[in-house]
Amino acid sequence: MQATVGNTFQATGIPGEFSRSDNQDSDGAILNSATEANNIVGRVVNYVSANQYEVGVAASGNVAGVLVNPKASYRLSLNPQAFLLNDSQGEFAKRGYLFVTLPAAALKGDFVYYSLTTGALETKAPAVAPTAGYARLPGGLVQLDNTVAGVGEIYFDVAGSTVLTV
Repeated sequence: MQATVGNTFQATGIPGEFSRSDNQDSDGAILNSATEANNIVGRVVNYVSANQYEVGVAASGNVAGVLVNPKASYRLSLNPQAFLLNDSQGEFAKRGYLFVTLPAAALKGDFVYYSLTTGALETKAPAVAPTAGYARLPGGLVQLDNTVAGVGEIYFDVAGSTVLTV
């Protein structure tokens, strides 16, 4: 029988899950990334050029969205899995409020950018230029202040603004 509680911190969310039920939209596609190890929930995927049924990290088409719904993804076993497999069905959000992994502290209203090669996210104040090799996640904004790196909440919309700085 459990006598004490070792973790007294309340979880804020699971990366790749919607944080609110309003204004969300997602779709499914087959994963096809050049580097399968980049198929990580919470990363940005693009459409595979000339194929609306496949998405991949660093693919050559337009931004499709962010890989989401980790609990519904294909798994080989019940063992931990670091990434999703190519040629499996994946779900990607096209807009909504999401929990994601942020690599550094961020403030509400910061812009959200993604790596063109890995799909990983970063945030910058609106007046600060993104790191080389990063592009703006359309409409991507941090929704809550994060004092440290870790799980944070963002909003984005693939039909939103891609302006880099204001």
